[in-house]
Amino acid sequence: MNPKVSILVPVYKASAFIEKCATSLFNQTFADIEYVFVNDATPDDSIGKLQEIIERYPNRKNNTRIINHQTNRGSAASKSSAIEAANGDYISFVDSDDYIDAEMIEAMYNKALKENADVVVCNMIIEFENNSVVFNDLIFDKPEDNFLNMILHDKTSSSMCNKLIKSPLYKQPDCKIPENLNYCEDWHIMTRIYYFSNKIVKTDRAFYHYIQYNSGSITKTINRMHFENIMLFWKLFDDFIKEQNIVGKYQQLIELPKLQSKVRLLLGTNSIQLRKEFANIFKTEELHCAKQLRRGEKLMLFLVRHKQFRLSQVLRFYLLAKNRNTRTTKKKLALVTHLALY
Repeated sequence: MNPKVSILVPVYKASAFIEKCATSLFNQTFADIEYVFVNDATPDDSIGKLQEIIERYPNRKNNTRIINHQTNRGSAASKSSAIEAANGDYISFVDSDDYIDAEMIEAMYNKALKENADVVVCNMIIEFENNSVVFNDLIFDKPEDNFLNMILHDKTSSSMCNKLIKSPLYKQPDCKIPENLNYCEDWHIMTRIYYFSNKIVKTDRAFYHYIQYNSGSITKTINRMHFENIMLFWKLFDDFIKEQNIVGKYQQLIELPKLQSKVRLLLGTNSIQLRKEFANIFKTEELHCAKQLRRGEKLMLFLVRHKQFRLSQVLRFYLLAKNRNTRTTKKKLALVTHLALY
């Protein structure tokens, strides 16, 4: 018999976090769980620490596997390896620097059964160094509204981690993550899962703790890969809506999130060279939607468009300083939802 739930955890450079993460997984009140950890050739002692923790939980040990990549292949490949290995009826992902409350899997699994849901969503607790903020991940009654809001990436989180999802959805070919898509891979797969899901429900509890003080996170330093991956993400999405014959319905609607994804990288990177190289991507979307952006975003686009790259760097430093000096949780939450939850 298959386990009821598979918890999947990619592991890379998580030494400072893996103990709290794994302990929270093994302490779940729900019994019928298999655990699949993917060691993406992590160079630190994360796996040694994990093995020590596994020994503390003999009741979980026989249901725990570690899959080892011989070389570092990236987060997309790690997630794909985990999905391929999963045997559970439902799948839940947990990042190795995060942790979950003890009742999460039990509550979400029971909700899935009760409502015959394809996807169950919970709220997230965004953990900063000195405080925390609850992110309310919205869902809607109509499946097409959930799909649209997943594309817009505003009130709906693209994270794979605060969701319990029927395994067949993850395993269908349309939901496969390209191995070289290591940024926006969650967004890539969740748009497709939301499109194919018949029923998405939510528990209003905040079970998932999303850590924002891991300086090694892939979202912390914007480089060439992020720009190349955002272009790949949107190419694949354009191909997807063509294959599903829904171009006419969504082509204009996706222009704003396309442009937003560009400008956030322009603001996020510290490289003038990258701003020069990628200044002209999504130009049509810029012509149509620039007026809908926030003031700082519009100013960044204006400076880049007019080749004022040194001034664009001054703007970035100003906005960063402004964010650091703003202590309201509202500002912090806006920063996380728009930059980190890809």
